[in-house]
Amino acid sequence: LALAIEVTVDLLTQLSKTESVLLVMQFEYGTSLFPAKLADKDIFWQTVETFYNDFIKTQPAQSKPRVMILMCREAQEKDKPCPPAVRAAELSNTRIMLNGLDTQANVAEYMSRYLNLPDGDSNLIPTPLRNFVANVTQSNPLYIRETIDQLREHHIQVNETAGGVVKNVECKDIDKVNVSHWGHTAMIGNTVCALEALDPLEAAVLKMSTCFTGPFTLGDLAASTASRWSDSTHFDFLLLFQAIRKLLDQKMLEAVEAPAEARGQESAGARKLQHFQTKNILIKSVGGAMLLEAQKKSVKRQALIDRALYRYLPERMKELAEKRNKPHIPWYYEQAFRRMQT
Repeated sequence: LALAIEVTVDLLTQLSKTESVLLVMQFEYGTSLFPAKLADKDIFWQTVETFYNDFIKTQPAQSKPRVMILMCREAQEKDKPCPPAVRAAELSNTRIMLNGLDTQANVAEYMSRYLNLPDGDSNLIPTPLRNFVANVTQSNPLYIRETIDQLREHHIQVNETAGGVVKNVECKDIDKVNVSHWGHTAMIGNTVCALEALDPLEAAVLKMSTCFTGPFTLGDLAASTASRWSDSTHFDFLLLFQAIRKLLDQKMLEAVEAPAEARGQESAGARKLQHFQTKNILIKSVGGAMLLEAQKKSVKRQALIDRALYRYLPERMKELAEKRNKPHIPWYYEQAFRRMQT
């Protein structure tokens, strides 16, 4: 590899004497076939560093322009120094972070432009349609275009005048849309790749979390794999909690406040439980489609049973313990004692 890079650098150096050179390097990954520590990623950044030091930085004044473009998900890993090419991009203000649109108003304006509304009037877009697209696409422009194209088949009607000018937009059954059926779109494909890139335990936790419409706790997930009332150890709970923390770091799960009924029960209890929720509609829809209906019912049933046991079983066990601690005198001893008294 080092010899091939050296030859490539020499060829590019000779070419840059007469022609401008644009060097584009891209690194992508998205399956669970590779280990968590990708060796290809280290090779990529070593190659980038070599090209940057031996080709970009050594550009003489008489040569044509030399430009390097890097496209990757993470430009810097944790606990590692920033690569020289990325540091140079930050210093020259040429590092671009491709995030979604900032506000819902920007999403509505982008939708109006894509629907060819007159003067980009976003007021013609119904509020339910605007909220649905903003929540599903996470303000990603590509996902917005794909969502509108899919909704125009059955759920969006654009009414035009005789002159071809759009007068209004109608939407119907927007709450019955199942985005997981759009498997041919990049939006669903990228989400599936992100889910498949998770470790088996993390993927299982994320899929189980899609079964709950509201907040859930660690005990709700553990009820299907390592119930607190079985012979499982606390180490099983630590593994599940570690998987949840990783999903929180990747923003696939969110830590939320406990619901009102749970706060009332926790105030009387000895400890408080942390609650989580899957708020990303795209991940929730795609992850839920990977589970059978029987599996969803099983997860919900085990969680309900665990909640009921956690609520009522400790008091019943306390009553049982009090009964067992009471002194018990066998009946024949009582009869002998009565005969002695008579």
